[in-house]
Amino acid sequence: MKICVVYGGPLGEQMINNMAVRGYGDKIVNVYELKPETIEEEYPSETNIWSKIWENPEEYIPKNLPMVECDLLLVLGIHSKLGDLIPPITERLKVKAVLYPIDDRATAPEAKKSIEEELKTRGIHVEFPEPFCVLEKSENELINEFAKKFGRPKFEIKLDENKKVLKEINVIRDTPCGSASCVSKKLVNFPYNDKEALLKKIYDEHHNEGNENYCLAEMDPHYPLMQEAGDLLKDAIFEACGFPTTKDIILKRISEAKEINIKELEEIIVGKPGDWKNPDKACDANRTFYLYIDELVTEGKIVKVDDKLKLA
Repeated sequence: MKICVVYGGPLGEQMINNMAVRGYGDKIVNVYELKPETIEEEYPSETNIWSKIWENPEEYIPKNLPMVECDLLLVLGIHSKLGDLIPPITERLKVKAVLYPIDDRATAPEAKKSIEEELKTRGIHVEFPEPFCVLEKSENELINEFAKKFGRPKFEIKLDENKKVLKEINVIRDTPCGSASCVSKKLVNFPYNDKEALLKKIYDEHHNEGNENYCLAEMDPHYPLMQEAGDLLKDAIFEACGFPTTKDIILKRISEAKEINIKELEEIIVGKPGDWKNPDKACDANRTFYLYIDELVTEGKIVKVDDKLKLA
């Protein structure tokens, strides 16, 4: 598989570096930083250039973009106005599939729907994982191959049951930003019998700017992408340790209640941000809660009728 990357800013740089050092260096055949300044410098006399790009994007592909054919195009953190250039770029590079993650609303393409439709008419599969580390599998062969190595974190963990510490941690699937592998190093020999301390350690290290790789997703109480990413990391670690995950706790609560209002369950499972002293709390973001509800419905473990949930 040959991968091309079009990126913008530190988020893209961190992801490219992480993929390169974790076994994809030979698969990345082209890296290009796509910046608004590049377009403006190439067309200094153009007025209303962004409207013109929207109307005729194929005419504004940067002249210095290397024409290297690839199978999978990664679009990482580019300016929202530059998304219109992606369909004609895919045609130039003979791309077969596109991963266009959204880790920050500021970089979400302004014309997401039209970009998706345009790529579809060209026979190119596209996905917009939000955040990137929610990616686990795909119906597309190329994206599925990528997701074996990067996406939703997955670990193998050995516990030292005498010392009550995490003894060995093997990263099966890293987050694209590398936060999963970075956090795993900080958890070796960390005690697991104090769940509150373990939870705090995981979340703190997940977005610790002092780490080599940390989560760069948007952190907003109204759109908690970073918090959701932290939840996915925590649950991956807990699953590998054999501890109850958020999904397990959701199923337990529904089983105990027989039938429960979804909003009532959300208040129990999500609770207040960071309040891990609350024994009923299982995740930090409501986005995570609803992601898991949808997955449990798809897995056939629960059913949702109107605003109520019960076991299948």
